[in-house]
Amino acid sequence: MREKPKWWYRTLAAIPYLLPLHATWTVAESVFRLSPFLEEFEFFADSFNWYVASFPPWFWMAYSMAIYLGIVRQRRWPHFLRFHVATAVLLENLLEVASIVGGWLPATVFRGKAGLHFWTATAVAYLFTVLECVRCALAGMYADVPFVGDAAYMQCDYF
Repeated sequence: MREKPKWWYRTLAAIPYLLPLHATWTVAESVFRLSPFLEEFEFFADSFNWYVASFPPWFWMAYSMAIYLGIVRQRRWPHFLRFHVATAVLLENLLEVASIVGGWLPATVFRGKAGLHFWTATAVAYLFTVLECVRCALAGMYADVPFVGDAAYMQCDYF
């Protein structure tokens, strides 16, 4: 990238990170150790979380496929925007896979003390990762998330 993208592309690149942020907030809310911290921001997030939770369950699969096929695989959009959209979708899918696999664990592990520490660490790591990706998108930079960034580069052609 030779020059900083226009401000509207930077803003559009930050919008898809709202869904991983919602998923992170949901995981963090279920971990009671983060409740006092999250209560400070509850005024801002409650209306958005309520709105996102009101969508039907099939909507998220349709949304992911639509933005993947409509933005990431279309070369008419700038590479910067396509990269950040692909990164947001991959972060969302990674957290969903962790939630599904975590549900397969025995209840003593998943809901016990080990599970509490795991989901606390996951929520904090995801919160800071998603916020760093939003910061990079608004600053006009590529987010360098290990493994996820490489997968996003593979999805976006350079042409």
